[in-house]
Amino acid sequence: MLFFLSDFFLSLFLLEGLNEYYGLGEDSEIALVGHSHLMLGIDKETIEKKTGLKVSKYTREGVNVADREIMVRQLLKSNPRVGTLIYGVDAWTFSSEGLSSNSYKLFYPFLDDESIEGYLYDNSTIDEYITKKIIRTTRYDELLFSSSMRGYLHKWTNLKFGNVDLKMLKGNIANGRFRKIENSMGNIMVLRETLALLSEKNINVILLYVPTIDLLSNALGPEYNKTIDIFNELAVEYDNVEFLNLQEPWSHNHDIFYDPIHLNPHGQIIITEELNKYLKENGYY
Repeated sequence: MLFFLSDFFLSLFLLEGLNEYYGLGEDSEIALVGHSHLMLGIDKETIEKKTGLKVSKYTREGVNVADREIMVRQLLKSNPRVGTLIYGVDAWTFSSEGLSSNSYKLFYPFLDDESIEGYLYDNSTIDEYITKKIIRTTRYDELLFSSSMRGYLHKWTNLKFGNVDLKMLKGNIANGRFRKIENSMGNIMVLRETLALLSEKNINVILLYVPTIDLLSNALGPEYNKTIDIFNELAVEYDNVEFLNLQEPWSHNHDIFYDPIHLNPHGQIIITEELNKYLKENGYY
């Protein structure tokens, strides 16, 4: 009995920290949703200071568009005041290859949420599901534990110091060792469903392309341009959707990248200011 009581209260403690880190259950008016690309690209505290608005940053490593639809629904349920949602996109938004096939495990702390329980049941093995259901602290891995602690400490800082290794990147590109674009119609439809949901709720959406390095974009060829075209088409199709593509001119500034896809702290400062300028110029505050 003591074990289960300890397990219960420790899991509540971890969940509270995680909610704080992701900004769930808050009176936020702006929300950021995406994976590590957006996580490292935008400083939510700077946006809060500049706009005077509360910002939730619900970003997770390796999540695909299906995961992000779950995240959007969860966010809107817990944060009813959200009026603007900034959705991170990139050249691989519609490509499942290269993202974690175990990203569903990141949702285990929210197993008690009925809207998420079904998603976890469908993606888990029965043994895994039962274990997480009974022993609540097993819902947290090292990454989730760290995120919970960062929530309590109010730490959202980008710690990816350093610069991209251009020599290695060029070698990988020459040998074809880089993530290709494999757009899936199913993934495109999932994003459309997400945008339709946000449209029904009259929530403004900014599809934000945080820069990825130009060497990689050039190597991707025509498929890269096709993906950009899809984002532009979605912005035309939905009245509440805008596409903010920050590839130009920033993809050519190699000093802002930690690796070919993620920004270092210097890059985060620059791109956060670009986003803030866009929000101000377009009447978001």
